[in-house]
Amino acid sequence: MRKQVNRLLYFTPAIGWMCSVLILSTQRLNTVQIPLFPGIDKVVHFTFYGIMVIVFAWAYYKLNQLNLSKLLIAVYWSILFGGLIELIQHYLIDGRTGDWADFAANTIGALFGSYIVYKKYLTRTTQK
Repeated sequence: MRKQVNRLLYFTPAIGWMCSVLILSTQRLNTVQIPLFPGIDKVVHFTFYGIMVIVFAWAYYKLNQLNLSKLLIAVYWSILFGGLIELIQHYLIDGRTGDWADFAANTIGALFGSYIVYKKYLTRTTQK
């Protein structure tokens, strides 16, 4: 039991991040203003989902379980979560619509986050 609690603690940042993304993504647009430049919302989607993969990978790293399989699981769940958020926005949130471009930005961000983790932690460096 204690081991499972310790394991869960490492995933707390990832779960917290997902909750934050869910809360921000289900706000009505009139309460959230981010008009810095056209397309800023795609940058935000890209960043949110890249960070999501990274914090999931961090949990596996702290548990000494980070490998390509676990990284792909983090990518899969992040992309699935992004798709579910878009569906929730489209069907359940007044004033919001799901957007394929947002989903694409989510996916590309998750893939980019996995690329960063892969390059930093999963590739072997050889010294000459």
